[in-house]
Amino acid sequence: MEISTTGEPAGVHLIADRGTLIADRRDVAHITVEIHDDRGRVVPVADNLITFEIQGEGRILGVDNGDSQSHEEYKAKQRKSFNGLCLAIVQSTAKAGPIRITASSPSLRPDTLTILTKA
Repeated sequence: MEISTTGEPAGVHLIADRGTLIADRRDVAHITVEIHDDRGRVVPVADNLITFEIQGEGRILGVDNGDSQSHEEYKAKQRKSFNGLCLAIVQSTAKAGPIRITASSPSLRPDTLTILTKA
């Protein structure tokens, strides 16, 4: 087992729990945001403000970070990371097509991923 100290936050990394949604206005995907250092390790003390942009056949249903002390809105397009993590919940529309989600933060490399919706 190796234990190492992470570096400074350098980039945003997105992970979707699913790659495809049903275009029914109800299906959702959970997009986990990780704040990584230059070596791709999650920075457990990162608290960067993450801004979400969505294009295509979806919408942001809500955001969270797991911090029970946070008073930030759940219905928003931004969220401060907590322990290097936060979450966006993306909902499909009634039309099939791609959903492109971008997460960015000042001074960090942004990340983008695409989820497909099918009829």
